[in-house]
Amino acid sequence: MAEFRLSGPAAAELDKILDWSEIHFGSEARERYNALVFEAIQSVADEPNHPNIRWHRVRTTEIGIYHIERSRDRVPAELGRVGEPRHYLILTIGADGVVDVLGFIHDSMLLERALQKLLTGRR
Repeated sequence: MAEFRLSGPAAAELDKILDWSEIHFGSEARERYNALVFEAIQSVADEPNHPNIRWHRVRTTEIGIYHIERSRDRVPAELGRVGEPRHYLILTIGADGVVDVLGFIHDSMLLERALQKLLTGRR
């Protein structure tokens, strides 16, 4: 199992996503979404050159984008399946080779604009 780091802003955003999921769909949905997110993170940490990661250059940084729906089949069946996962995982590879999770972007957002906001810290 490869290592990954979740940035402070990414952890805060994940809390918001999970809170929203719980409010709208219940605590079991929160647990399912949480399991899916962490399965997606572990998938890209285990295989940073995963064919479903799209790489973009933003300024001088290579940013990976991975839709968490790509990891749905890896979540244990007893947790249930997330019907419509809606988030991209935004990542980069640290100098030490560890995957750095920078944040999450809802798939309804304009991707390039959302990446710029994420990297400059404006939300």
